[in-house]
Amino acid sequence: MKNLVLIMVSTIMTFSLSSCVSFRKSMIKDDWLEVKKENVHMIDGDYDYNGYEYVRNDNVKSDTGGNVGDILDVQSSLINNCDRMRIKSVPLVKDKMYEIQFAFLKGNEIKYLLKYDAELKKGMLLLKNYTSKCHGVPYLLGGCQVSQSRMGLTRDKNLLIQNYKDNSGALLLFFWSGYTINYAEKYKRINR
Repeated sequence: MKNLVLIMVSTIMTFSLSSCVSFRKSMIKDDWLEVKKENVHMIDGDYDYNGYEYVRNDNVKSDTGGNVGDILDVQSSLINNCDRMRIKSVPLVKDKMYEIQFAFLKGNEIKYLLKYDAELKKGMLLLKNYTSKCHGVPYLLGGCQVSQSRMGLTRDKNLLIQNYKDNSGALLLFFWSGYTINYAEKYKRINR
């Protein structure tokens, strides 16, 4: 009996720990420009800080978007009054790896700087901003929240950021208490 319980617990933990970030391409496929190694630099430029379109998990679009600070989960009050964002991509030595530099601006004044490494994967830049916050006894009596972002371009060369959030744990899976959310925001390019 003790072995059976041990096998069940290890099986549950294996399934729970094997969950990974999964973006839904179907929600952006109608307005998405594939980024390739040759044209990653097209993402460089200035963009409005506030989004012009928000795409929910169920592919419903809304013209009431949020801001880029929220979608990237920036934890600084310095970005509260920003009106635009500047992005610069820098190729790294490793193939298909880039450093993405974000500058948050109010007028011409830089308020906050942020950098993420990113991997060019499936036509978008997968940001290395993966976070996992666990609560309770992870995967047994609690769960973990994971999130990650990726970015690319719309067909009009505006910025597209897609976010993935998942809250699950072993017991949460049995009671269907967890959630998985995919959403995307689009930001107008200021300079062409």
